Amino acid sequence: MKRKWAWVGLFAVCLAALAFGGWRSGALSRIYRTFVPVGEIGTAQARGINNIGLPQNNPDEFSFFVAGHLYGSQQVIDRQPDAALLAALPAISQASPDFLVSLGDMVEQSSAEEFGLLESTFLSQLSFPVFNTVGNHDVADRAFYQARYGKTAFTFQYGPARMIFLDTERAGCKLDEIQDQMLRTAIAQAMRQRDVRYVFVFMHRTVFFQNDILAVEKNRMASPNEWKCYGSRYFRQLLDELLLPSAAQKPVYLFAGDVGAWGNLTPYYEKHPEVPLTLLMTGLGDTEQDNILHVRVDPSRVTIESIFLNDVTAQPLEQFGPAYWEAIATGNGQPVP
Repeated sequence: MKRKWAWVGLFAVCLAALAFGGWRSGALSRIYRTFVPVGEIGTAQARGINNIGLPQNNPDEFSFFVAGHLYGSQQVIDRQPDAALLAALPAISQASPDFLVSLGDMVEQSSAEEFGLLESTFLSQLSFPVFNTVGNHDVADRAFYQARYGKTAFTFQYGPARMIFLDTERAGCKLDEIQDQMLRTAIAQAMRQRDVRYVFVFMHRTVFFQNDILAVEKNRMASPNEWKCYGSRYFRQLLDELLLPSAAQKPVYLFAGDVGAWGNLTPYYEKHPEVPLTLLMTGLGDTEQDNILHVRVDPSRVTIESIFLNDVTAQPLEQFGPAYWEAIATGNGQPVP
């Protein structure tokens, strides 16, 4: 009997040594990440910055809103979110979305006062979770933001979709190593899973935006809030090596929110001519151009509308493509009011 237990103990020690060696070498870690992406949050554990969780029915169909640059115009000094957004809250709530995604710059100053106003005027008025992809204004005091709201980069599956939230403020004009791994492992898993039909990637900076005509003209109304990171080799490589091949298998949607501070380049819609890869940008600035996106997802398709907030009307998003903004940049068109 003692000999039997001695063999069992020896086997356990060897197994533990192999496991430790495999983990140190990265082999077991790579196997684990095959099934669980870096930054993965279980659907039941996913909570918005307003401390509300997702509906627990894991639906085949769902909807959500996307809004960028929530603080609106720097010229309005009330420290509150965009006025048209606040006025539209009853209509937004009436639509019964599963959640709302903020594309960063929720506040102008990363301070207790402004986050407090954001919470009292906006976050506390909603009965569904709000997920934020941080902008530079949000994390000017990064330690303060993270102590108040938690992680700034994460991913989860919801219904037939893989949702990926990036922090484009960590490492300049690239993703840090952890986020690079998160993006790659989350998309790789989505490509393998039969029940995942779509991939949504949310970020603040317009890092995947490429339009040489607009870059040359630099018309104020047809420009992002910043040209920083435009033409980044890292993001171009990420697009070519990861996102385009993935979109050839399943539709991929990229959302960015560093636009709209003065009604500029919002909304923006561009679909790749060869694969279902779609770039969308939207942002607020206390202007007539203030809009948010309404996304509806079901197993057969994704439908996206631009909702202009002054009169809460839907506009076909496709009309706000590159040709529309190029006409404005070259003086041959005017923004749709």
